[in-house]
Amino acid sequence: MLFLLFYSLCATSKPIELSTVPDEFFINEHVNILQDRSADLSFQNAFKQYKQGKFTKNVDEKVSFGFTNDVLWVSVLINNSFDTEIKKVFYLDSAWLDHADFYFIRQDKVADKAFVGDTLPFNTRENKTRMLSQQYTFKPGITQVFIRFESQDPLLIPLYLSTEKAIQSNLNLSSYFYGFIYGAFFILLVYNIALSISLKDSSYIFYSLYLLLFLSLNIAYTGHGFKYIWPNSLFLQQWLMILFLYCYIIFGIAFCFEFLKLKVFLPNIYRLRIWIYAGLVLLMVSLFINADQLLTVNVGVVLTSLLVVIFISLGLLALKKGHNTVKFFIPAVFLGAGGAATSAATTWGIIPYNTLLFHSIEIGMLIEMSILALALAFNLKEVDKARINAEVTAQLDHLTELYNRRAFTIAVNPLWDLGIRNQQTFSMILLDIDWFKKINDDYGHAAGDTVLKSIAYTLKQHIRKSDILARWGGEEFIIFLPNTNKLVAINLANIIRNNIQKMTILDNGGSLSITASFGVADYNDQINELEDLIKLADIALYKAKNSGRNIVCDIQQDRTLKEQQDLDNVTVI
Repeated sequence: MLFLLFYSLCATSKPIELSTVPDEFFINEHVNILQDRSADLSFQNAFKQYKQGKFTKNVDEKVSFGFTNDVLWVSVLINNSFDTEIKKVFYLDSAWLDHADFYFIRQDKVADKAFVGDTLPFNTRENKTRMLSQQYTFKPGITQVFIRFESQDPLLIPLYLSTEKAIQSNLNLSSYFYGFIYGAFFILLVYNIALSISLKDSSYIFYSLYLLLFLSLNIAYTGHGFKYIWPNSLFLQQWLMILFLYCYIIFGIAFCFEFLKLKVFLPNIYRLRIWIYAGLVLLMVSLFINADQLLTVNVGVVLTSLLVVIFISLGLLALKKGHNTVKFFIPAVFLGAGGAATSAATTWGIIPYNTLLFHSIEIGMLIEMSILALALAFNLKEVDKARINAEVTAQLDHLTELYNRRAFTIAVNPLWDLGIRNQQTFSMILLDIDWFKKINDDYGHAAGDTVLKSIAYTLKQHIRKSDILARWGGEEFIIFLPNTNKLVAINLANIIRNNIQKMTILDNGGSLSITASFGVADYNDQINELEDLIKLADIALYKAKNSGRNIVCDIQQDRTLKEQQDLDNVTVI
């Protein structure tokens, strides 16, 4: 009883009763704290100051003490009212503390002590948990626990009194959470790496690096790296996270420059990129040489905050210049920044600590990365759409909207090969507008264009879906007719010729009549290539033009070669 009375007088917090606490108990409200700004207070002196009443009760359940060189001393009283020993675990929901030194005191004497933190190899830890933890078996009665916290990273101490079973349950949930997060990031990473390789687009390359660096940074600061990748390297544990942070900033800016297409929309800013990258690299190297870990982290945090401002500012400028994809970029950055800001506010103690709020950065960044991936996919779709439009435009005659010569050849070749293989019949019609040069000279090129468009429309009205129609060049049009013999082709040519003859083109209050000459040829055994059939149709067309025009002509198959030789020297006006 006297023992209990002594501690009730000396301490400003009541002992935690082990018989009533749950398996996982957040104890920050029940601790007394002393912030040592000199950072050289020994345990004996700290204990002396506790007895002198210089520790204060942590009434606000304060968890974060920010970036500081101060040492934090924590005292908590634990009472075991049972007659048997009780095993408990002090669990810190933080992976970046340099020192967490535990002193277990009974009757003013240190009964046990244990030291954990990032300054010791992971493999030396008694409890192989990713977060810092220390197990202790409490004997009946009161035990005072003194803990000394020190870190060059944010001094964050969410302290729980837990059990091995509860910790394992939390670790399982954490594994599911990070499995989902890392799986999602990995899928996005692989997808964008594949796109960057196939498309050779720098936006996807820098986005992949941006993703990879955030993933690496997260693995470092959540303790996964220390546990699984570099468990025995204190140097890597202290500096690798900072290196990832600066690389993340550099590649984030590079991605921003490429994604926002600043080379097109903001060329003056884009030209500064090399100086910006060089400046950041020089700053990083200087800070690393200086080897002040706290200063390097603080500068990195400031740059990360500026990164959001830079992203949004450049995004708004690019949007003003007409960059449509920015409509994805700005909300993505806002959401990512919102998650990071929430985590930062939790780390700094601006808002009350909560595990979900503390991990908002991962959730926010996942949303940001997903939206940016959608933006890149949208950009890819736009590029693909532009490519298709360009291909279609390259295949069409812009005036008549018919296939051009190149597209005609591409479209007919597969039908030609199939027809030859299946021994099908097919024919070709080649037509030429009569006296077209005179129309242009007498009525102007605008009237000539109207004639071309009118004839194109008439041709489209009279052919089948399986036929291939094109503007062959100038005032010539060509029609490929699969599964069609010469007689049917001649009949179709005459129908078209009669319809053209009936057309009246209105021009400047007047009208003009037009006619066309037609040459028809069909496939025969002497033909080996598509060009041969076209040449026969061309010979027949020359024959029509030499026979008075406005007529349909074909050539006899047994005179094909002779006709070709005789007509090679014929010039038609």
